[in-house]
Amino acid sequence: MKQKETSIKTKLDEGSIRNRIWRDFILFIVIILTSIWLMQNVFLNTFYSKMKIREINRIGDYITNEFRRGSNVKAIVTSDVVDITMNISISDSEGNIIYPVDWFGQFYNRTYDKEFIKRIQNDLKKNPNASIIYENALGDYMYDYNIYASYLGQNEFGTDLYLTVMSPIGPIDSTAQIMRQQFPFIIGIGFIIAMIFSYFISERLSKPIVEMNNKATEFSKGNYDVKFPHSGVYELDELSDTLEESAKELSRMEEMRVSIVANVSHDLKTPLTVIKSYSEMIKDITGNNEEMRNENLDTIISEADRLTEMVNSILDVSKLEMQMDDIKKERVSLEEISKELIDRFRIFETTEDIKFEIEKNSDGIIYADKELISQAIYNLASNALTFIGEDKKIIFKIDETDEKIKYSVIDHGIGMDPKTKEKIWERYYTKKDNHIRNVVGTGLGLHIVRVIFQKHGYEYGVISELGEGSEFYFIADKYGQ
Repeated sequence: MKQKETSIKTKLDEGSIRNRIWRDFILFIVIILTSIWLMQNVFLNTFYSKMKIREINRIGDYITNEFRRGSNVKAIVTSDVVDITMNISISDSEGNIIYPVDWFGQFYNRTYDKEFIKRIQNDLKKNPNASIIYENALGDYMYDYNIYASYLGQNEFGTDLYLTVMSPIGPIDSTAQIMRQQFPFIIGIGFIIAMIFSYFISERLSKPIVEMNNKATEFSKGNYDVKFPHSGVYELDELSDTLEESAKELSRMEEMRVSIVANVSHDLKTPLTVIKSYSEMIKDITGNNEEMRNENLDTIISEADRLTEMVNSILDVSKLEMQMDDIKKERVSLEEISKELIDRFRIFETTEDIKFEIEKNSDGIIYADKELISQAIYNLASNALTFIGEDKKIIFKIDETDEKIKYSVIDHGIGMDPKTKEKIWERYYTKKDNHIRNVVGTGLGLHIVRVIFQKHGYEYGVISELGEGSEFYFIADKYGQ
């Protein structure tokens, strides 16, 4: 078993990012060293030959062009542009050297071959405006030469002049041989240095990733307090910040889950206990007493309705907070929503003599999700009904300014103290005393209102004083703003 675990660990190490980076670095160094070897041992002669040809062609064209412009020959040849290692000569049509000569009129150059010069001139006569390059022509001392030849034109005496530039190709075999002998040592030393250097580089690059992976493993096991390291690498730091935000969000959701389970368990327990108790009472005691049985059944129905309301409220909160429902904005009239709600609450006008009024200076046209805004206003109105004042009046107020619309639900009930105002938006908060009407809430109504307004980006709040009633409001942009 232990051997199997060791084998798995070895495989993981082989596939680790550190080893991958290390291998890639070594492969890169091998490619570089191989390229250098090819340049020095395979392509060196070719590269050197091409370089010498480009150089002699450049200098030959320069001398030819300057001579045709009328420049002095000696000034041209002795200029900094011309390589002094090259043999430069000017000859006539008979192959006789005109330049350079000593003060006796003799030309001393062991590479001079009159017959070869004549052959060059014959080649040039076929195309006098062109130049000719002879590669690897054999000269004295068995050295090879690259030769440039061109027709210069006629001098003041009408003699045709020809330019010959000879550049010796120095023997590089001995140099190449020395380089070949040294190169294995260079490769060996370079490879060892590259392995050491690449190892430390791979360690440095992989360390923050390995640390982040270890922290992510803790995170996956439910440790939401884990802190992800910062390495100074922008992308990794961004990932670290994102994971920390995810950890905070998951921690918050876990707390929410525990809180919901605890509160729901507590809230569901009471009506279920009542339903069970009254059902047993009907079964054992009041089954034959129609009046008491009906009272007990009414209590059971009331508690079942309370359970239904509670479950629906919990589902509403879950959908909103988990963003399962998308906001579908449209043109919405707050006056129309208010009238629709008053129709739904009409029963209270006849049974409890409660009055609903709309105060407005406009129709209150906004851009919002009509269903969600209707639910929020309904919850505010239900809350106002719970704490309604002795005047039994609830006011829906629409106050429009140049750019904004403030919508309020106002009651003249018992009001709230500052401490209560801070808690009313919390989930499952209920004020258990001072209800004018005998209504038991779930503690989710105002929390749902807050979530809806936050999803719309509205400013919202409550203005309230003890004994003076409450005004719940939100502020939205006018439609088209």
